Amino acid sequence: MLNDKLKEETTQPTEDTVNETPQKEEVQNVSSESELTEVPDEVEDTTYQVDEDHEEESNFSELDSEQLVAVIENAASQEDLGEAGKIAKEVKSVLDARFDDEEQVALEAFLEDGNEKDEFQPKPNELKIRFIEAYKKIQSRRSEQRQRIEEEKQKNLAEKRRMLDELKNLTETDETAESLDKVKELQNEWKKIRAVPREFVQELWDAYRFYMDKFYDNLSINFELKELDRKKNLETKIDLCMKVDQLQEEPSVKVAMNLLNKYHDEWKHTGPVPKEYADEIWARFKAASDKIYEQKKSQMDELRELRRKNFELKTAINEKLEHVAAVLYEKPKEWIEKTELINSFFEEWKKVGPVPKEHNESIWGRFKELRNQFYRNKNQYFKQLNKEKIENLARKEALCEKAEAIKDSDDWQKTTNELIRLQGDWKKIGPVPEKQSDEVWKRFRAACDAFFNRKEEHFKGQKEEQEQNLDLKKALLNDVKALEELAEDKVEEVFSRLREIQRNWNTIGFVPIKFKNQLQKEFTTVIDGLYKKHKRNAEDMKAGQLQDHYEELAGAPDAKKRLQAEERRVKDKIRFLKNDVTTLENNIGFFSNSKTAGPLIKEINTKIKKANEQIERLQKELKMIKKYY
Repeated sequence: MLNDKLKEETTQPTEDTVNETPQKEEVQNVSSESELTEVPDEVEDTTYQVDEDHEEESNFSELDSEQLVAVIENAASQEDLGEAGKIAKEVKSVLDARFDDEEQVALEAFLEDGNEKDEFQPKPNELKIRFIEAYKKIQSRRSEQRQRIEEEKQKNLAEKRRMLDELKNLTETDETAESLDKVKELQNEWKKIRAVPREFVQELWDAYRFYMDKFYDNLSINFELKELDRKKNLETKIDLCMKVDQLQEEPSVKVAMNLLNKYHDEWKHTGPVPKEYADEIWARFKAASDKIYEQKKSQMDELRELRRKNFELKTAINEKLEHVAAVLYEKPKEWIEKTELINSFFEEWKKVGPVPKEHNESIWGRFKELRNQFYRNKNQYFKQLNKEKIENLARKEALCEKAEAIKDSDDWQKTTNELIRLQGDWKKIGPVPEKQSDEVWKRFRAACDAFFNRKEEHFKGQKEEQEQNLDLKKALLNDVKALEELAEDKVEEVFSRLREIQRNWNTIGFVPIKFKNQLQKEFTTVIDGLYKKHKRNAEDMKAGQLQDHYEELAGAPDAKKRLQAEERRVKDKIRFLKNDVTTLENNIGFFSNSKTAGPLIKEINTKIKKANEQIERLQKELKMIKKYY
C-alpha cells in the first residue's frame, strides 16, 4: 500500500506520534568532533560513517607552482571553508616539497661557491609569499568560523532550552485551538536551530521527544489540523526517501555520505506521519539509506585497498632511498648522479597516491628524513671539498707569483728548469673553485708563456747564426784536411796555415749543439794527424793545442768567464804541485841521516824534478791564458 502512495507522492494521514524517529543504534554514528566543528549544518546524533581518508584523489601534483598558488588563492575566497581547508592541505603538501627542493638546490649552489651554510639566505619567493598569505587567510577564516559555530552552538543551546520550557508549559496546560499552532511554530523553530554542543545533543533530543509525545498523547482537539500536519510530514519523508535513492548516482563518497547524514537529520526533525505508515515509511527510508551506505562502503573498501598498496609502494621507495642515503660517496660525480636518483625517487613518490591516514605522517616523515640525511651528507662533502679547493687556490696563486717573479729573467736554462718544476707542482695540486679556475690558470700560463716566448725569440736569431757558423767551420775543416796533401818539406807553410785556420776557428761562434762535439772531435783529429805527420815533438804539439784551445775560448761569447775559470784551474794545480814539492823536500830531510835511504831519496828527488817541470809548464800556460783577456 505504501509503495502506491510513494509513487503518487500522496498519503492519507492518521494519528501517530514521533516515536517513529529512528533510534541512534539503527545507523552508525561515527562523525568526529572535528567534522562537526567544521560543517555548520551538522547532524545532531545520527550519522552514517564517512571515512575522511577516502576522499577523491586530486591532481594537484600535475599542476605547476603558479597554478597551485592560483588554486589556493581562489579557495581562500570561496564560501565552503571545509572544501577550502581540504584544498589548502593538499596544495601545501605539494608546494612545501617544491619550495624545499628549490631552497636545497640554491643551498647546494651557495656551498659549491665556497660559502658557509650559516650564511645562506634564501631569495624572496613571490609564489611562496602569495601561498602563505592565502593559506593563512583560509586558516584565519576557519578559526573565525569555528569560533562563530561554537558561539552559535551556545546560543542554540539556550534557545532550545527556552523552547523546551515552552513545550513543557504547553503539555501542562489545557489544550486550546492555538496550542497546536504554537507546537508547530516551536517545531519549525526547533528544526531551524541546528548545531548545539555535542554533550547536550541527546539530552535535548530526549526532552524534545518526550514533550512532543506527551503533547500529542494529550491532544484531544483539532484532529483535522493534526491529520493535515501528519500528511505533510509523510510527504516530506517520501521526498527524503527519493533523495536518498538519488544518492546512488553521486560519484563522490564524501558528498554522498554527508548528504545521507543531512537527510537523516531532516528526517529526525520532521514530525510524525499517520501511524499506519510509520513503520513502512521508516523501513523504506532505512533500506534506501543502508543501500547507499553499502554501495559507498564498497567504494571505500576499494579505496582502502588502493591506499594499502600505495603504502607498500612508498615503503619500497623508502627502502631504495635508505640504501642511497646511507653511503658517503667519495667523488663529486657520484654525488651528482645520486642526487638525480634521489630526485627520481621523489618524482616516483609524487605519482603514487595517498596511503592510509594512520600511516601518512610516518611514511612521509621517513622519506623526508632520509632525503634530508642524504643532502646533509652531500653538503658536508662539498663544504669540505670547497675548503680543499680554496686551499688549492692559495697554493696555485703562490705558484703564479713565483712564475711571475722569474718570467723576465735572461738566465734561460735555469729559468726554464724552474718553470718546468713549477708546472709539475701545478699538476699535483687538486681542483680550485670553479669561478677562479680559468682565471688562475690563465694567470699562471701567461707568466710561463711570457718567458718561453721571449726565450724562443732570443734563440730564433741564434739558431740562424749557429747554422752559418756550422757552414764556416765545415769549410775550415776542409781547409785543414787539404793541408794533409802538402809535401812533408813544406812544414813551415803547413803550420803557418794551420795557426791561421785555428785562429779563424776560435773566432767563429757557437754551432748547433747536435754538431758541436762531432765537429770539434773531427777538427782535433785532423790537427793531431798533421802534428804527427810532420814529426813535431809532443811538447810543441801540446803547446800548439793549448794555444788553439785558448784562442777558441777567447772567441766564445762568454770568453772572459771561461778564461777566468781556466785560470783558476791552472792556479789551483800549481798550488797543489808546490805543496807536493814542499812535502817531498821535507821527507828528504827526514831520511838524510839514514844510510839505507839512498834509493828512496833518489826517487823523491825525481818526483820533485818532475813536479817543478810541470809547474814551469803550467806557469807558461797561465801566461798564455792572461794574454787572451
